[in-house]
Amino acid sequence: MVTDSRGFRPIHYLGNKLRHLEPIVSAVVDLTPPGRMVLDLFAGSGVVSRGLANYRPVFSVDVQAYSAVLATALSHPCRYDHTERQRIIATARQWLGHVRGGVSALLEYESAVSQEASRNPQRFALLVEEGSTASLTATEPELAHAKATALPILSDSGATLTRYYGGVYFSYAQALELDALIFAIGHSSTSPANATLVASVLGTASDLVATVGSHFAQPSRLRDKAGLAKPGTVAQAIRARERTAFAVFEQWLQRYADLEPVKYRCATITSDFRTVLETLDDSVGAIYADPPYTRDHYSRFYHVLETIALADDPGVTLAPGTSGPSRGLYRTQRHQSPFSIRTEVAEAFDAVFSAAHRRQIPLVLSYSPQGGGTTARPETRLMTIERIVKKAEEYFTSVDVRDIEDSSHSRFNRAELHGVLPANAEVLVVARP
Repeated sequence: MVTDSRGFRPIHYLGNKLRHLEPIVSAVVDLTPPGRMVLDLFAGSGVVSRGLANYRPVFSVDVQAYSAVLATALSHPCRYDHTERQRIIATARQWLGHVRGGVSALLEYESAVSQEASRNPQRFALLVEEGSTASLTATEPELAHAKATALPILSDSGATLTRYYGGVYFSYAQALELDALIFAIGHSSTSPANATLVASVLGTASDLVATVGSHFAQPSRLRDKAGLAKPGTVAQAIRARERTAFAVFEQWLQRYADLEPVKYRCATITSDFRTVLETLDDSVGAIYADPPYTRDHYSRFYHVLETIALADDPGVTLAPGTSGPSRGLYRTQRHQSPFSIRTEVAEAFDAVFSAAHRRQIPLVLSYSPQGGGTTARPETRLMTIERIVKKAEEYFTSVDVRDIEDSSHSRFNRAELHGVLPANAEVLVVARP
């Protein structure tokens, strides 16, 4: 079997299956009768949904809205020519012109702090820590004043990304351009834009963010434990802020324009997996499940992308025991997966296996074996492969475990949480009724 080999990755994504696409697609397609659909139950970045949709119709499911955007754009991309792209950029620049004057103090402050960072990196480090207008306080009165001055126009113009994440995950100029693009493509909570346009904004934000792994779990730590700025890390962050969102956005539009559509329909559903499993019918020929493996909730890694996908104003959570915003500026009421909660994970697997059993649907499950733990995190996985297989055997007549050769996982958390990974960091559990 030959899958899409061009390596199209729509965002930087933990647990991305692009490298493992061929064995996954092969295993799932072998179980799916022609004419029946595949249910991709935890679709994430959408790359598996796209791979499967070249062989079977697909239902791409995820509780996060950005997943549906990516799966649709990957499977059924729209092509925008040069004239259409320039029209979008021109509209974005026009919006930016109306807003820029009201935030000039923020832009000037950031520019001055960035230019002197080689001599005084401490000020830039504090900007990244305190830049969000979700809090109007700051160590330097000049920054506090600039934030207070900018807040009214950011709120009135719907510049949500700049208001929450500007100065922190992006420069203020980059965040403003992202907000301008969202306006220009006509994307709002009441008027969704074309998925390819929104996916291109998502890809732009994922490329621009200057964090370890290019995700949004937390801003980069630019100061050491003693509170002193790390000049090299500061310089790296400043270089990342030199890129313009408009240019990166145009590059993403071109990437999608070059992407071939899939052969079969890929329908998307934004929903909790349990709700979808309750509605299974005979149209589904196989299930592919790639649930979370660890205690790390994916919603904290991609909350900025979720805000882009929903085009809403979610507010941000507070830091525990304080009245100030959380360091990661997380969305309020963000999703907590039962697969990442020790007391709920076994029941979550039961829900998947029992639903497949009721409809006599075969299932392919991706999971990672238990590696060597650490003092801080003695168990790197909430379920061992042995426990998963034993539970699956309660529902299926045949359960096989297949290693994915040369698989590995990126580790973006603190070093003290890194355990020793097994030789094959990914396996497929293939279960037949």
